[in-house]
Amino acid sequence: MDGEVTGKIKCTLSNWTGVIYKIPRHQLSQVRDRQELKQTGIYFLIGKDDACQQDTVYIGQATSRKNGEGVLLRVQEHTRDSHADYFNDVLILTTQNNSFGPTEISYLENTFTNLAREAGRYLVRNGNEPNSGNVTEEKQSELDEVVEHTATIIGSLGYKLFVPLVKETIPTPEETSDDQFYLNRKSRKSNQVIEASCQRTSEGFVVLKGSMIDIIDSDSLPTSLVELRQKLQSSAIIKKGILQENQLFSSPSYASAFVLGMSSNGRTDWKNKQGQSLKDLENNTDN
Repeated sequence: MDGEVTGKIKCTLSNWTGVIYKIPRHQLSQVRDRQELKQTGIYFLIGKDDACQQDTVYIGQATSRKNGEGVLLRVQEHTRDSHADYFNDVLILTTQNNSFGPTEISYLENTFTNLAREAGRYLVRNGNEPNSGNVTEEKQSELDEVVEHTATIIGSLGYKLFVPLVKETIPTPEETSDDQFYLNRKSRKSNQVIEASCQRTSEGFVVLKGSMIDIIDSDSLPTSLVELRQKLQSSAIIKKGILQENQLFSSPSYASAFVLGMSSNGRTDWKNKQGQSLKDLENNTDN
């Protein structure tokens, strides 16, 4: 909207009445004359939790008011309440024809909140699960299309709010061979056989929940991994040596070092079901 990719952005799709605005917090006052933002809508307050260094989001709804104000005014109110400290960007979903009513935004708020929690990438600050409303089958089908378009646009803006770290679908035999890896190694520190699984994705390497974690740190473990492991143990994401949530790493060696609590060559430690290491597979591909 202002010629800057980091500035205000308006997003629409052909043959869709929805409209999504991405607005940096410090520019909220610059869009107060836009009529669409005085309507009913859904908003996302996006920032980072400084305490745990995790992306965070609050998802809310707002109806148009008798004074002619709507979703933008509700967002501006959050700059002075308990949400004021963490968010820097705002995403607002509304329509070009003000077609969202109370039932529609209740359903959308509930759906977006659940999808964000299921994806597990962001700390979702909504305390209670929003009411899903009472929608007909026809209305639900219509609103699910809104959800799909919104998720696509928000992802395209760079916010992976609704993108799971790993697909929850059953992998094909080819995917199992190429992307699923396992680690089985006896630890001298704990005298346990550590078993873990990992999935290679377009973003990196995801250590999968249910993996065993050797909770004893060696002196060779990088400080960043020591701090991450301590944080996850204190928050019970590592509980009794078992990982409770998927964790993404940019390299296979950091993924295996995270599991073993010591320096590791992930290209040789991670192996597929056939016993081939990641290094073997990459060498075969190169050949």
